[in-house]
Amino acid sequence: MIFDNLILINHWFHLSAAALLVGGMIFLVAILKPVLGRSSSVSGIGRFSNDIHDRFRIYVGILIGVLIVTGIFNSIGSIMSVSDTSLSSGYKIVIRIKILLAVCLFIIYGVNAFLLNEDKTDEDCSCLVKPPVHKKILQVSALVLVFVILFLAVSLRFY
Repeated sequence: MIFDNLILINHWFHLSAAALLVGGMIFLVAILKPVLGRSSSVSGIGRFSNDIHDRFRIYVGILIGVLIVTGIFNSIGSIMSVSDTSLSSGYKIVIRIKILLAVCLFIIYGVNAFLLNEDKTDEDCSCLVKPPVHKKILQVSALVLVFVILFLAVSLRFY
């Protein structure tokens, strides 16, 4: 009984983190970036958008960490709840692809957040408003990975 409740709570955290990550990324790409881009001539908008970018980056890291930890516990819970022989090979393949893509998402986040440093000396320039090409590629890749991972999660229900 307690184990089932813990699995339920863990699953809720996992789905909540996924929803927040996707919602935040869509908001950033579809709403915030275009609005800040049109307002880029306003004084202090670079500093404002850099503050948003730094804060968003922290939350993305937390959400990806929650997804990885809760995903591991979800995997352990599903393995413990059914015998290994009853899991179909399609389920095993999809879950492995999902885990691989989640690791790729974490690597993209790490490269984007820690290895590629922006020059923050220029207050009028913002990585959020006018990101360099390599940042755009990483951001689009991360967004695509999130949607593919969500699609795979939904497709697991059919196995």
